Amino acid sequence: MAKPLIPKRTIKAEETLWSCKYFDVVEYTVQGKSGDRPYYSVKRRHFNTIHILALTPKDEVILVKQFRPPVGKRVVELPAGLCDNPDEEPEDAARRELMEETGFEADEFDLIFSGPISAGLSNEVFNLFLATNARMTGKGGGVGNEAIEVSILPRRKLIDRLIEISLEGDALVDAKLPAALMLASKYILASDD
Repeated sequence: MAKPLIPKRTIKAEETLWSCKYFDVVEYTVQGKSGDRPYYSVKRRHFNTIHILALTPKDEVILVKQFRPPVGKRVVELPAGLCDNPDEEPEDAARRELMEETGFEADEFDLIFSGPISAGLSNEVFNLFLATNARMTGKGGGVGNEAIEVSILPRRKLIDRLIEISLEGDALVDAKLPAALMLASKYILASDD
């Protein structure tokens, strides 16, 4: 039998170095081929994040733009949020976040992808919902101190517009957004036939 290309690693110990309401900074002791080594990570308390690629009946994508302190700029992104209520199903969290951030409702929500966002840094898991037949029924704009700007752009021209935005420099484009469009294309193209 062939040996695995990547040697097996084992976490021998885990120590929380710092904590806040949303996450811990953790030091792991990882056993490797040449001995133990430290490994640092952000461990979110609510690690499932919900992201919604919402399409209108006119084949438009609903996007949000908001200021993100870690990058010091406004970021164009999918409506998203935490699945932080243990009594709330992920689809219900997706419906809530879409309404809170954009004022839109949608008929169907399908979970089309789930996976880590940055497995080398965090335990956060990206859960992508495709929401169809989205229509505005509320105010949107976020809750509390959120100041969310909503945009509606044609899906077929969206990648070109995102490239323009990313190169203009006034705002950043969340890298999950083009990835979400690619992932959703399997489902969207199937319905285009």
